Amino acid sequence: MNKTLRQWISFLILISVPVISRAQTSELGLQQALRLAEEASPSLKAAEAREKEAREDSTVAEAGFFPTLDLAAMDSDYSNSSSGANGFSGLLTSLYRTGPAVGAFSKWDLIDISQWHDVDAAHFADDAAREAVRFKKAEVDQQALSVYLDAARYQGEADAWQKMVTELASIQRTVARFVRNGQYSEVEKILIDDQMKNAGLEVSDFNQKYQTALVRLGLFTGMDPQKIVCQTPEELPESLSGLEGNGESPLISQADYARQAASETVGKYSAENLPKLEVDASAGYLGDDKLPDSQDYSVFVGIRIPIFEGFRIDAEEKKAKAEAEAKTDELASARLTLADLNAQYDQQIATAREDLATLVPEQDSAKQGVKIARQRYLGFLSPLADLQQALKDMVGVDAQIAEVKTNLLLALGSKAFLNGKTLPPER
Repeated sequence: MNKTLRQWISFLILISVPVISRAQTSELGLQQALRLAEEASPSLKAAEAREKEAREDSTVAEAGFFPTLDLAAMDSDYSNSSSGANGFSGLLTSLYRTGPAVGAFSKWDLIDISQWHDVDAAHFADDAAREAVRFKKAEVDQQALSVYLDAARYQGEADAWQKMVTELASIQRTVARFVRNGQYSEVEKILIDDQMKNAGLEVSDFNQKYQTALVRLGLFTGMDPQKIVCQTPEELPESLSGLEGNGESPLISQADYARQAASETVGKYSAENLPKLEVDASAGYLGDDKLPDSQDYSVFVGIRIPIFEGFRIDAEEKKAKAEAEAKTDELASARLTLADLNAQYDQQIATAREDLATLVPEQDSAKQGVKIARQRYLGFLSPLADLQQALKDMVGVDAQIAEVKTNLLLALGSKAFLNGKTLPPER
């Protein structure tokens, strides 16, 4: 009687440990985990910083459309003391003045075709950086989703084996009574004890895997793994609902914008061989000028035509063309990659759904099989081996459902993220 009491106490402690653990933690939902992973990801923050950099590069390129204005002051003791070579421009560089001078100089490239291509290239690079952020976000979401579903699967498999431990605890007492009464041999007690130990080891193994997955999830989300629990496979939705997006993959759009930026860069260097129309203006105080009819302002319009640049322009253009060809091939490669990944995800989704359609009815049959096998064993109509096999089948089906459902969600989520779907903004 004391032995039976000790077994009951041990069993109650065993099933109460998860309850106590859950009471000290809070459940982390799937979408919440993805949001926290996005907020904590340093790689995503780096991509966002590069997007800001590309946006400022666009502003830098657009600045070329505006005129410049410089203010300068200088003093000289004799004429012919200044020229444009020393950095001063406009009236201050006059050869016919001495003494102090103050002036303003403005320059405007009125027509410069290369500048237009440069601005377009910067805008496309900005667009590519924005799509790179979307792609990085998809990567972070997919990684967090994978780790979360690993934790859910391990928890589901641990729960399946825990269910077997619960069933075996009851059967173990019955077998022990039959053996004491001489109705069955000692071998059956040894067999059921071994099965109980093996089931306990499986529970321990999957719980350890679950804790490891929680540690990894804590790294992604910035949360304390000791204070969170994941949803079980039974609690997870059948699909990731509520995602938003136009279905345009950032993998393709990023490569396409990069290709267009490279194409505009080719146009920029090609246009550097064309004439440029420039407007300059200067005004100021010249001090002691040597010419009595000198003016305190000047305006001129000029055309500059590059003749020889040491083959720089030709080399830059060839380099840009090679880059444009590479970006075109990278776009084609991205499309092939997207098509291949979508085909793989479609196959995984179809297989998982077919497996679930088969396994869910099997789950009910397995439970019924355990019930019948127990009744037959207690009625001395079938051996213990039948009941043990029925329990194995029940655990196997439960574990398979946990694995298949998490695989289905992983394939659905990965495909959605790859094709431009994202979490909706928090309200």
